Amino acid sequence: MRTDWPLVLVLLLVFALPGESKRRLSVTHLLTEWLENPLGIDAPQPHFSWQMQHQERGASQSAYQIQVASRPELLRDGKADMWDSGKVVSSQNLHIRYEGKPLQSRTTYYWRVRIWDHNDVTSAYSQPATFETALLHPDEWQAKWIAVPRAGGNGWHSQFADSVDVTKWVQLDLRQPVEFRRVVLYPARPHNWVRDEPGFGFPVRFRLEASDEPDFTHSRVLADYTQADVPNPGAKPFSIDVGNQKARYVRLVITKLHHPADTRPLAALAEMEVQDAKGNNLALYATVTTDGWNMDSIEENDWGRAMLTDGVRESRPSDTYAPMLRREFRVAGRVKRARAYVTGLGYYELYLNGQKVGDRVLDPPYTNFHKRIYYSTYDVTPLLRRGDNCVSALLGNGWWKGKPHLLLQMHIEYTDGTEQTILSDGEWRWAKSPILDNSLYHGETYDARLEQSGWCEPGFAEQQGEWQPVLVSELSGVTLSAQMMPPVKVTQTLKPRWISEPRPGVFVVDFGQNFSGWCRLKVKGSAGTTVTLKHAEVLFENGLVNQQNLRSARATDTYILKGEGVEVYEPRFTYHGFRYVQVEGYPGTLKPEDIEGRVVHTSFTQRGQFECSNELLTQIQRNAQWGYRTNWHSIPTDCPQRDERQGWMGDAQMTANMGLYNFTAESAYVKFLRDIADAQGEDGRIPDTVPHVWGTNPGDPQWAGAYLFIAWDMYRHTGAKHLLEAHYEGFKRYVEMLRREAGESYILTRNNYGDWVAVVETPKDLISTGTYYLSVKVLADIARVLGKHTDEREYRALCERIADAFNKRFWNAQTGQYGNGSQFSNIFPLYLGIVPEEHRQKVLDNVIHDITVNHKGHLSTGFIGTRYLLDTLTMLGRADIAYLVASQDTYPSWGYMVRMGATTIWELWKYEVGPGMNSHNHPAFGLVSGWFYETLAGIQPDASRGDWEHFIVRPHPVGDLRWAQASVDTVRGRAGVRWERRPDAFLLSVIVPANSSATVYIPKLGIANPVLTEAEGRVWRNGAFIPRVPGVKSARDEGDWMIVEVGSGDYHFKLQADR
Repeated sequence: MRTDWPLVLVLLLVFALPGESKRRLSVTHLLTEWLENPLGIDAPQPHFSWQMQHQERGASQSAYQIQVASRPELLRDGKADMWDSGKVVSSQNLHIRYEGKPLQSRTTYYWRVRIWDHNDVTSAYSQPATFETALLHPDEWQAKWIAVPRAGGNGWHSQFADSVDVTKWVQLDLRQPVEFRRVVLYPARPHNWVRDEPGFGFPVRFRLEASDEPDFTHSRVLADYTQADVPNPGAKPFSIDVGNQKARYVRLVITKLHHPADTRPLAALAEMEVQDAKGNNLALYATVTTDGWNMDSIEENDWGRAMLTDGVRESRPSDTYAPMLRREFRVAGRVKRARAYVTGLGYYELYLNGQKVGDRVLDPPYTNFHKRIYYSTYDVTPLLRRGDNCVSALLGNGWWKGKPHLLLQMHIEYTDGTEQTILSDGEWRWAKSPILDNSLYHGETYDARLEQSGWCEPGFAEQQGEWQPVLVSELSGVTLSAQMMPPVKVTQTLKPRWISEPRPGVFVVDFGQNFSGWCRLKVKGSAGTTVTLKHAEVLFENGLVNQQNLRSARATDTYILKGEGVEVYEPRFTYHGFRYVQVEGYPGTLKPEDIEGRVVHTSFTQRGQFECSNELLTQIQRNAQWGYRTNWHSIPTDCPQRDERQGWMGDAQMTANMGLYNFTAESAYVKFLRDIADAQGEDGRIPDTVPHVWGTNPGDPQWAGAYLFIAWDMYRHTGAKHLLEAHYEGFKRYVEMLRREAGESYILTRNNYGDWVAVVETPKDLISTGTYYLSVKVLADIARVLGKHTDEREYRALCERIADAFNKRFWNAQTGQYGNGSQFSNIFPLYLGIVPEEHRQKVLDNVIHDITVNHKGHLSTGFIGTRYLLDTLTMLGRADIAYLVASQDTYPSWGYMVRMGATTIWELWKYEVGPGMNSHNHPAFGLVSGWFYETLAGIQPDASRGDWEHFIVRPHPVGDLRWAQASVDTVRGRAGVRWERRPDAFLLSVIVPANSSATVYIPKLGIANPVLTEAEGRVWRNGAFIPRVPGVKSARDEGDWMIVEVGSGDYHFKLQADR
């Protein structure tokens, strides 16, 4: 349906300056570390940002003054006791670093800013903003990790092999070089196996090696058992005396595998210890790595890499219940302020006096828990009461493999100036909760009959034998960091679109949307009634849910009624990716009011919108947005439904640009870049997934290169130079690793995935070498931004050598194509700009011929090739071909997904529903959303400057497209564009936020003698610029475009032929 043009103009005007006051000049949208009034940050010198509001066109900031105070009354009186920047002559309003007195922990600070405009007019001070510090120094943590002593699972289990002679290895990172005397291998037993036998999977032949380098480039053999078979020790530990040794890494290399009678060859151990002379285990909670695409480890069914160093020396059936922990305390006076600093392993829910604290779910964020754990800060002041109080928690498994842990430090400040601290310590007690089982993949089982009423309130009477003391634990070598990104929350509630009953008593609910989260169920029935909810993305032909594409993930929640009136259930420690849910065992008839879909993901807000006259593309945009946000669960995941849900770096880098157009994801990417830095090896290597669970290390160049590519997208959208600076040495280590690997040939051959899920494959070494070039180029660009000119020159020169090698290796002069002539083979060098000028048109013509003739208007690219296809065609003047590809509705295309009923973006171009790799919610191909903004609507930041200080408006009215519009709430304010093509004119409205400018390209559409007008007057006529319209700085006629330079403001242009 066509959008009404006058209405759009009104809406654009209304929303152009959110928060606008009656004053001509004001300051709004104050942020600290990307967040509004954050509670609990640990940045010792936080960065401040704000937006300028101005009613005049062409407005810009010329200076600012920031004041920071420790009390609001000081700020109000102009007594900035922490920092007063004074008047700073600068147009910068983003990422201004605090330069005042040292900040104190657990303190609220108040800040405000005023600015001077381009006429040196001063604004009033902004409304005060706040930020509160958390614990800035590690030694301020008084709390102890407490744990529940439950069984910990089988141990480590390699992937299966086809032969006993396959070599496998597993290694331990002891965090630093340590002295040790022996290595002890504890045999495993498969409690989940048909035949439970001790010594299951124990290596038949093996050797021990040690090194101070993670890749064992230089290593030594500690013990060698490769010449003869080692007798299976059964249940007994196998101790190896290695003499006096010192190393950081210990590797077990298995050269002959165990072959149980009822399965294929494998390796397995319950525990691996590295002991010093006194028998102390130096490998407790050491990071475990293994070889292979999926880390050569089975991570399910009571097996996991982390269990090799979890301190449990024998295989035990693992308990998967969620324990509940509690402690009572007294509040003796009137509380002024109280804060709780909390985290858990895996997930936790915190309660105070019977009430859940905060609205976060699935907290803390996913990280490499052996290296970094994030904690959250809660204001618990209103939940405390004088007298007896109770603090309690539920602990879920999440991504953690091991005993459930809790860390809590609560500071209570009284009005008389005294303080009280409540800690996680040995005084806490625990019991099993009604959550009998919880797994991210498999779901949750809740038995309401086991509820203990009042367990999280003071005065609760513990039943003897059910409540026990907790264990005081220790997690060494782990950094505790404040969570400074939007938490995971329930963001939306969906009602059923329809409910069917394909079998008697079996109900199938369709929510009409594929999403991540869970269901909230209302039910009434007798005690012991069991209701199951099975989640799926697709249905069988008989109307039942089809879970085949979830692979091993059961995605099933089970609720057992207590039989007391209407009961309401929703899970806590799992989530599913689904559109349909099958409800079995429900007493009575399931009605729409009995069930809801709860949408769960990282809670950033939507900042961008795009729509156009082509309804198919508008629906693709909606699908891309749904797919992106429901695949953010503290990391950008590949899918939310099957037994994976990992931080695949290729997917992450392909969607970063579109994500930053659509959502306020900046602080989430700051966290993810830190995750990547934590995963990077000392030699520069970066794995395929972060945290590293699946994939190889070093990762595929397009996957590992996400470190650079995401950071560069962040700079383009935010101008955050300090972020580039923080990671610069890591960027260099990664690129230098690539340089060592490619050597003097400058050809990089290592590649794991090629153009993943492409219709037509592209040579892998072409992709890797092109990605090597791109990584070096991006690093050179970053060096330019940071003023590191020597590095920039070095890397520009390296780029030239790689480009020469690329052309010598992959150019085929006879065919006029690169590689095997696939679309990506030719598009990639065109995108990189390394095709010699004399060949450029020929290569482009071959791409167009392949699209229009060989593939009848369709692409043939996969994840990686599609990343560059549309942009390159647009860049080279063929946006019409890009539009032809994007607007198809037959296989392979985005429109085909929509035509087949998709509400998110698929993993594959093809519609697949059976077992295997066919996620129906996979964000990678959603990258097309970025092209919608940048090409069809025609709005994007100027990459040479970053942060939308200057941006480009260049719409492309191609094909049958009659109009398009987009807006982005950028870091400087709302930027927007809306164009319409009419028979006699082209209309273009543009919004430029204050303190920004834009270069506006207006397509002439073949008009020979154009006249350009704006709402306030003529801009161009008779071949000349008319300098009369406020805010319009210049105009020129260049080829197919009228190019106009404008300052901030709202503009409404009309281009038509002179009459």
